[in-house]
Amino acid sequence: MPTHPELALALVRIATGGILVVHGWQKVFAAGLTGVTRQYAAAGLPLPLLVAPVTATLELLGGLLLLLGVGARGLAGVLGGVTVLIGAARWAHGALPAPAVEITVLLTTGCAAVLVGGPGRPGVDGRAEPGRRSRSRP
Repeated sequence: MPTHPELALALVRIATGGILVVHGWQKVFAAGLTGVTRQYAAAGLPLPLLVAPVTATLELLGGLLLLLGVGARGLAGVLGGVTVLIGAARWAHGALPAPAVEITVLLTTGCAAVLVGGPGRPGVDGRAEPGRRSRSRP
């Protein structure tokens, strides 16, 4: 059976970006930034008035761009870093229940895969990434 690493990377990128978009959407439109700020403050995150809108924006817009494969490697690094920092801060204050640990690990791993392996194809960056060979078939 042939392998398709470019497709595998694209699936990881699309799933990770999609989950981040949903999380950002919930922060901005469902809970609202005021509610998220309160949650972050209760969880002991530093600077919740700054962290809440920054993470919501990164998750919503960054997740959308990651989903599309635009600036995927750089965004994956930033989003993965944000995921780790938020997870670590929540963990340190005992505010990271088991399901949140699992999604944090999955999102961080998805971001790491895109950072290391690239965006895969299809995706804007997958088509234009320098140094990538075209896989045209005869």
